[in-house]
Amino acid sequence: MIGALGVAPLLVYMLLGPKDGNPIGLGLLAVLAVAVSGIGMLIGAVIAAMEFFCRPKR
Repeated sequence: MIGALGVAPLLVYMLLGPKDGNPIGLGLLAVLAVAVSGIGMLIGAVIAAMEFFCRPKR
Protein backbone atom coordinates (compact mmCIF):
# COMPACT_ATOMS: atom_id res chain seq x y z
CA MET A 1 0.00 0.00 0.00
CA ILE A 2 2.85 2.37 0.80
CA GLY A 3 4.41 1.70 -2.60
CA ALA A 4 1.15 2.34 -4.45
CA LEU A 5 0.54 5.58 -2.56
CA GLY A 6 4.06 6.77 -3.27
CA VAL A 7 3.95 5.98 -6.99
CA ALA A 8 0.42 7.33 -7.59
CA PRO A 9 1.39 11.04 -7.78
CA LEU A 10 4.01 10.31 -10.43
CA LEU A 11 1.53 8.27 -12.47
CA VAL A 12 -1.09 11.03 -12.26
CA TYR A 13 1.51 13.60 -13.31
CA MET A 14 2.50 11.43 -16.27
CA LEU A 15 -1.12 11.18 -17.38
CA LEU A 16 -2.28 14.75 -16.76
CA GLY A 17 0.89 16.86 -16.53
CA PRO A 18 2.70 18.77 -19.26
CA LYS A 19 4.56 16.77 -21.91
CA ASP A 20 7.87 18.52 -21.27
CA GLY A 21 7.69 18.42 -17.46
CA ASN A 22 10.45 17.07 -15.24
CA PRO A 23 8.94 15.66 -12.03
CA ILE A 24 12.21 14.82 -10.26
CA GLY A 25 10.65 15.21 -6.82
CA LEU A 26 7.82 12.83 -7.65
CA GLY A 27 10.31 10.34 -9.06
CA LEU A 28 12.36 10.47 -5.88
CA LEU A 29 9.17 10.01 -3.83
CA ALA A 30 8.28 6.93 -5.91
CA VAL A 31 11.74 5.41 -5.49
CA LEU A 32 11.70 6.02 -1.74
CA ALA A 33 8.17 4.62 -1.36
CA VAL A 34 9.02 1.44 -3.28
CA ALA A 35 12.16 0.94 -1.21
CA VAL A 36 10.31 1.46 2.08
CA SER A 37 7.50 -0.89 1.06
CA GLY A 38 10.03 -3.54 0.00
CA ILE A 39 11.78 -3.31 3.36
CA GLY A 40 8.41 -3.53 5.10
CA MET A 41 7.47 -6.64 3.13
CA LEU A 42 10.82 -8.23 3.95
CA ILE A 43 10.39 -7.53 7.66
CA GLY A 44 6.84 -8.91 7.53
CA ALA A 45 8.02 -12.07 5.79
CA VAL A 46 10.75 -12.62 8.39
CA ILE A 47 8.27 -12.13 11.25
CA ALA A 48 5.77 -14.50 9.62
CA ALA A 49 8.47 -17.13 9.09
CA MET A 50 9.63 -16.80 12.70
CA GLU A 51 6.07 -17.25 13.96
CA PHE A 52 5.54 -20.25 11.71
CA PHE A 53 8.79 -22.08 12.47
CA CYS A 54 9.34 -21.06 16.10
CA ARG A 55 5.89 -21.73 17.53
CA PRO A 56 5.68 -24.30 20.31
CA LYS A 57 4.71 -27.85 19.33
CA ARG A 58 1.44 -29.21 20.73
